[in-house]
This record gives sequence, C-alpha cells and structure tokens, in this order.
Amino acid sequence: MKKIEVNNFLLYTTGLICIDFEYGKDELFLNVDIDLAMMLKMMRKEGLKEADIQRLSDSGQPIHFEKVTLILFEEDGKRGSFYTSEVFDDPDDPDVFHVELKE
Repeated sequence: MKKIEVNNFLLYTTGLICIDFEYGKDELFLNVDIDLAMMLKMMRKEGLKEADIQRLSDSGQPIHFEKVTLILFEEDGKRGSFYTSEVFDDPDDPDVFHVELKE
C-alpha cells in the first residue's frame, strides 16, 4: 500500500455536522454549519474532556449537549423554514442551516 505524507496544508473546518432535536411534536435532523471554534466553545460549556469525545467517537455515539443552546433562525410564519448557511451556496451542496451559539 502506498503511503502519502502531507504537510504544509490548509485545514478547513466546514463540513456536515448534524443535530437531532425535538421541534414541538416533531423530531428534526438537520445539517448545521458549526466551525471548529464554535465546537470547542460548545465542548467547554458542556464540560466535555478530550477523553469523553474520544470514548463517544470510538463507540460511534453522538455527543449529547444539555448545557449548550444553539439558535436557528426561522422565517416568519413558515414553520421549519430555517435560514441556510451562506457557506454552502452551490446548488449541488446539501442543505446546511445557519446556527449561532447562545452565550
């Protein structure tokens, strides 16, 4: 097997991160735009340590957040019509929604 070593590279943290939550009587599973800095803030606020994340990752489990509040922006009068992220604006991109971290 050929091994390729990569150095002197740029790392982009935009990717598909999903949240699963109750929305009234419905349960939603949405792709959300959360960058690495926001993720670190969320983990700190939740009190998660690297070992916690590693354990969940190794077992394929999602990270459960109870102390963190994310804000979705819904269009007036259109239930479930949340604002999409401008990062994913190509027609071939998946639907990814803008969220902000409530401080």
